Amino acid sequence: MVETGSTDTDCEEVLSVTSIIASERKITICGWPTDVVLIDHCNSKHADEESALRQSSAIDNRSQRRDCCKPHTLLLFVPGNPGVVHWYTDFLTQVVERLGKGYAARGVSYAGHGVGEVIVGNDDEHSKTDYSGNREDEGKNPKLRNMKIPWTMDGQIQHKIAWIDALIDDWRKQFLSNSKSNPSKETPNFIFISHSIGAHFVQCLLLRRPDILAHTAHIIHLMPFFRFDPPPLKSFMLSHAASWYEYVVPMITTLVNAA
Repeated sequence: MVETGSTDTDCEEVLSVTSIIASERKITICGWPTDVVLIDHCNSKHADEESALRQSSAIDNRSQRRDCCKPHTLLLFVPGNPGVVHWYTDFLTQVVERLGKGYAARGVSYAGHGVGEVIVGNDDEHSKTDYSGNREDEGKNPKLRNMKIPWTMDGQIQHKIAWIDALIDDWRKQFLSNSKSNPSKETPNFIFISHSIGAHFVQCLLLRRPDILAHTAHIIHLMPFFRFDPPPLKSFMLSHAASWYEYVVPMITTLVNAA
């Protein structure tokens, strides 16, 4: 519970106390059900109802957060490997609580990373996919999911861009539906928080989307993949291994399976 000494006009009711409500759910992004986390300041009067509504929400049900305070800034968290946002829910909750009303957090897992076949895909999908995300039966069945989304760096970046577009649309529908202003022109401020290879995803998506960059107040990389420049020999080996990943990955996989 967070005590506040003044009222907040962005809340649906004028109250002096808010609660932090955190929820984990699944939404479909680029055809892949994906774990996401949402953390908001909500009116304490409806906190229990709000929490129950969030936890009972089905996939892609975005009708919740009715009594939450309108945030002027969203913290957008992109984790590193293994790409599972659940590990950071408590951390993000503490950050939002310390920052106070006006801030909310959103986090996203990687496409294809999580628990369950619906998220990670099945053996048939992956066995027919090469290391560039190309399927043997690509184009034969329009219902097949795009395997390049979870299998490639470019696909994961597309996935994060689509996630941000969806949450902006969600924010506008939730807080600007009764606004006299043009909802399509209003966007919250962003603070990106990323870890490890997630830092690379954030940098790439901001380069591709200057409209998102224009609303970005801060970028915080928590121990990016190369926190410091590696020694020359290590840098040489890693860069060449990355350049020949289509040969290196199968070779390592074969060695691991043979061990």
